[in-house]
Amino acid sequence: MYLSGAREVMEEATEPVALDRADYRPIAPGALPEDGVAALAADLIAARRPLLVTSFLGRTPDAVRELVSLAHRLGMGVLESVPSCLNFPTNDPLYMGNQWNQPRQNPVLAEADVVLVVDSDVPWIPTVSHPAATARIHHIDVDPLKQQMPLWHIPAQGRWRADAATALRQLNRHLHGVTIDAAVIAERHTHYASLHATRDAELRALEVPPVGEITPEFATACIRAHLDDSTIVVNEGISNYHIVINHLALTRPGSLFASGGGSLGWNGGAALGVKLSRPEAMVVAMTGDGSYMFSVPSTVFWMARHYDAPFLTLVFNNRGWKSPKLSALAVHPHGYASRANDLDVSFDPPPDYAGVAAAAGGAHASTVRRPEDMAAAVAEAFRVVREERRCAVLDVWVPHL
Repeated sequence: MYLSGAREVMEEATEPVALDRADYRPIAPGALPEDGVAALAADLIAARRPLLVTSFLGRTPDAVRELVSLAHRLGMGVLESVPSCLNFPTNDPLYMGNQWNQPRQNPVLAEADVVLVVDSDVPWIPTVSHPAATARIHHIDVDPLKQQMPLWHIPAQGRWRADAATALRQLNRHLHGVTIDAAVIAERHTHYASLHATRDAELRALEVPPVGEITPEFATACIRAHLDDSTIVVNEGISNYHIVINHLALTRPGSLFASGGGSLGWNGGAALGVKLSRPEAMVVAMTGDGSYMFSVPSTVFWMARHYDAPFLTLVFNNRGWKSPKLSALAVHPHGYASRANDLDVSFDPPPDYAGVAAAAGGAHASTVRRPEDMAAAVAEAFRVVREERRCAVLDVWVPHL
């Protein structure tokens, strides 16, 4: 970002102004009205399959803790939609995974009869995946109208402008004095826990060391083996967004962030910024190869060395623009693109991504093409960052786009 001003104006002399910071207190968070708390609680209690959908509730760690309490109190499933942070522990039996607008109906969303949307810009894509027409929907957000998003709308019987942590805390306090049928809550827990266990087994099966090519699932699991309680992950995996979340299996609020925007190249500056603000943390960036190039790595890694802010980057190198290809096929499944052998989105031969970081910032550079080399390469990259205080880049070759 560049800020410019006219020189004549900038050089004008001004009288100092004394401000008392006590007069500039933060605005108190918005809360649900009392009748809104009661109505929402009543719908959640009466539901057979209550479900909460969120994207960025976890920006406030207190909101995550309140959500865990509410979900367990009600036996309510939690589904993330295009998440930009950790909103719910992924190992919790009530965690129903995350959706990234894949071209299929989400079954958990389809069976929900009461859906509570909290802090989400894209809770679902109605042309592909949506709640049942009979589902009751409620919406809590700091901006429930999405005033800067033309044509934004979800049908909702209740809609409130409120802070997520405050609203969830209100619901928990209200429900504390309400008698709920224990058998109903137990049945909900059992149902969602069964879905969670099935999903978890399917995910773990995808992490089996592959033969021939490195899979993104296996690569992410190798990273997971070295994470600690200080680790913060920035996720710009693009076509591998969901894989990063699914196979890192993070549980701590504040341990995962994505940009939440539609532009690419966020990962490098984000990782550097996180490390500068949290120098004691182990910072890991997970990115697609196209996003890595957009991040201007020559500048990022020079700055990381200059400011002593080392972090680890894993590049999912599929040698091309996979997401634009998937987008074209999703919009025009029977068009020219679906029949073409080449959409001209390949990077072959690809740049030396790790080499760029080494040349610009003295980073540890490692290109990994074989599954049997992955574990050792990841271990060495973590050692370099933690002990030598140098950046490390793992250029991991995954299946071609």
